[in-house]
Amino acid sequence: MEREDRERGTEQEQPRVWQRPNHAPVHTKEDEDDYLGFMKKEHLIMISVAVGLLVLLIVITVPAVLLTESDSSSLQSFPTDGDMLEFLVQSGEISSRDGLLATWYHRANKKEEMDKALQSDVMILEADITLEGYGTKNQTPIPIMAHPPAIYSDNTLDQWLDAVLSSRKGIKLDFKNLASVGLSLDVLSQKNITRGINRPVWINADIFRGPNTPSFMPIINGTGFLQVIQEKFPDVTLSPGWMVSYGPPIFIETYTRTMMEDMYNMIKDVPQRVTFPIHALLARRGWQHISWLLSQSPRSTLTLWQGSIHPNISDLLFIRDNTHPARVYYDIYEPTLSEFKELAGQPRRLRRFYPGGDLMDFLYHTHHSHTNPPSAVPQHNILEVRWFTVTDQASLLAKLSDGAGGMLVVRVGSDPSRPGVPVVEGSRKGSEHLTLQDVLQLLEQSPEAPWGVYLRVQSQQLLEASLQLMHSAYNREELYRPVWISMEGLQSADNTNKFVSTVEELFPYVTIVLTEQSWPPLVPLTVSGLSQRVALHLSAVSLPKREQESHSLMEMMDRYDIIVEEDLRGIAEALTRLKVLMRRNDIEKTKMYVMTNES
Repeated sequence: MEREDRERGTEQEQPRVWQRPNHAPVHTKEDEDDYLGFMKKEHLIMISVAVGLLVLLIVITVPAVLLTESDSSSLQSFPTDGDMLEFLVQSGEISSRDGLLATWYHRANKKEEMDKALQSDVMILEADITLEGYGTKNQTPIPIMAHPPAIYSDNTLDQWLDAVLSSRKGIKLDFKNLASVGLSLDVLSQKNITRGINRPVWINADIFRGPNTPSFMPIINGTGFLQVIQEKFPDVTLSPGWMVSYGPPIFIETYTRTMMEDMYNMIKDVPQRVTFPIHALLARRGWQHISWLLSQSPRSTLTLWQGSIHPNISDLLFIRDNTHPARVYYDIYEPTLSEFKELAGQPRRLRRFYPGGDLMDFLYHTHHSHTNPPSAVPQHNILEVRWFTVTDQASLLAKLSDGAGGMLVVRVGSDPSRPGVPVVEGSRKGSEHLTLQDVLQLLEQSPEAPWGVYLRVQSQQLLEASLQLMHSAYNREELYRPVWISMEGLQSADNTNKFVSTVEELFPYVTIVLTEQSWPPLVPLTVSGLSQRVALHLSAVSLPKREQESHSLMEMMDRYDIIVEEDLRGIAEALTRLKVLMRRNDIEKTKMYVMTNES
């Protein structure tokens, strides 16, 4: 309006001075005000102003429309079930397949919020779908964009898609009830036919009750949710999640093994990519279970999300340091996200390694590459891992400073003068033993030394004391290296179960090692249900001697890591045959380590 007033102000009628020729006819005043014989001068001015405004509107609007259209039309062909990071790389939004680079906009539901999201530089729009008037007598079969408790909106899914498909944004749709899923997928399918969606589509719903969620809270039926997707519009990425409540200091429980197993059993046979939404504040404490779920399929990813409480940046760095960059998205709010990105990008910072993680990842940084899948470690590197038995402080300090790396073997015994205090067997110098606490303190002083720790504990009492020391160091953020733990003399399933339950209760973030003296090893059923990595420690003399038995050992390696301890009684032929089998077979999840007697 201001522009219109200015334009009208410049068009004031100017006095016209002219002289009538002698031979010209005499005109009346009305004749002088006519133009072209039929239009008054003031009419001409008004029309001119209107035309000018129309031209101005066209000049402003057309480029904007063209820019919007070119924004989406410049996208290359991309499937709706394709990888989100590949799409963002292909569209030029990010430079590499790294989930930390993707950005999100929440609840882009109403038109005003949707327009704000479309004008922003975020890459993925997240919006909520329900049915108009859901749960009332006025309910219609029209999918609308609204988050409960809202059941009405100025934006339908059809309108929302038209607007978003004119942009370069990725799409994540959150469903709040099963009734809206099928109808919405019909809209998606039709839209894909008529104009082409041309970008990844994620479909999210809470299909299980998660941490701190009471049983009366409604969730979407998982079987029905997956079934309607397969029937109506299967070309999507699935985002099945847990309904989570978090309210410190009381409601702080994390994810459990049962929650992960229920989810895995629900989705294990689906053909789609799957991303699991995980509450960022609960991820680290439940990592042994979450990492187990993530390891079940290379096509799965995690999406860390937060509520009103911001996550701890140290916890985010922990997740970052124990996963491949392409396998975790970070749906985190500012300013935490920017602070996290800055710290994550520091090249020399200490890696927060998960003590229950893969030793080869710790030694060779297999998760830090941007390749996908993470690069496998050559088997000869696994066979050549260095092992050092700790006996005294001086030699331990020398190993920590030599830069080579490997596994420190600590035989944990007791000192009669200090019952219950874990000490290093064979370390007595004069009247003093080297204690396990001493070893941990030396490791804390050398955080970059690439050595893991293998504790071989002699009794239940020492096991509990050792685990408590580990837990204390971990809580101080001073234990970011692999920890393996075994207990000698487990002669029965009951003893093994007690050992495992003690580890689970006091410090579960370890690799559990079962020492077996005979072939075939007797592994209790309870071990198969653990989320932790499990290793079988075999002596060379107990190795299978026939080739058929060797192949059965290879099959066992689908479930467990294998540690073979060389000794004077070792059978060289059996060990050599196993090494040949290892080099010949491509096994990535599990490894066979040959433990030599170096001290």
